[in-house]
Amino acid sequence: MPRSPTEDVSLQQLRALAAVAETGSFTLAAEALQLTQPAISHLIKRMEEELAQPLVVRGRRIRMTTAGQMMVDTAVRALRLIDESVSACRSQSQLRDGRIVLAVGHLTAGALLPPLLGRFSQTHPKLATTLLDSTAEQMISRVLSQEADLGFGSDIGQQHSELATEPLFTERLALFVRDDHPLAQRVVVDGRHLQSQPFIHVNPDANVWRSVSRQLASMANVYPRVAHHVSMLSTAFGLIQSGAGVALLPRYVEVLMPVNLRAVAVARPALEYPVVAVRLAKHPLSPAALAFLAMARHHMKPPRASRP
Repeated sequence: MPRSPTEDVSLQQLRALAAVAETGSFTLAAEALQLTQPAISHLIKRMEEELAQPLVVRGRRIRMTTAGQMMVDTAVRALRLIDESVSACRSQSQLRDGRIVLAVGHLTAGALLPPLLGRFSQTHPKLATTLLDSTAEQMISRVLSQEADLGFGSDIGQQHSELATEPLFTERLALFVRDDHPLAQRVVVDGRHLQSQPFIHVNPDANVWRSVSRQLASMANVYPRVAHHVSMLSTAFGLIQSGAGVALLPRYVEVLMPVNLRAVAVARPALEYPVVAVRLAKHPLSPAALAFLAMARHHMKPPRASRP
């Protein structure tokens, strides 16, 4: 492959030429670049040899030739862009600048993200975060399309080889009912008690519900009757309040539950809701996204994880 003409001119040579043009002196240019005067002279001479013509008119006051001034004008513009880009990259790597876009499942977004976002903002006040409330399919699509840097939500299974998932924690599912429901005063309900209940199914495309359905069928011989499919947790809570049904939800959403609802533990089987971080498998994360993921590993915890 033939060499490009620009490969013969170095960034250091361009800086030397621009400094000589600005100061009008090899000595002052050397001081500005923290080099010796012979080093500046050598850089300019090598550049003139590469371009096969003089760039500098030497004398008491250094001046540029026509070709030299053309190179100086180009060097100043190029060096400004390079310096700005290098500075921006360093600011990002040092977490002094950057932006993270998060695609977060509806159940996780309202209950777990606000305290995490608050902690992240306090630790890294110059980093901007955007949260996109998402269904399971939207979360996957947004990470695949690079609309989002990271996804957080229920386990997505093994369907997408382009994605890497990292388990963060596992929460127990509870039965959410209105406070006057026959099961509301129980401490624990068996899976068999779920058979006759009308269910409000939140985010039915999530992979976790297939696992829950298999467990209920195999361990309790229960096949829940779904009365309503919804995407938003607030809609599910509204339907429960209206008496339209009950819902199986991760226990951590109890912090958002209206006062007239109850969350009852489920046993035999104990149903679990794994929460994972999702990213592109072969695409490096930005420094800001890496910092957010590191914080999520340590601080995205269910507020009621210790409860049965």
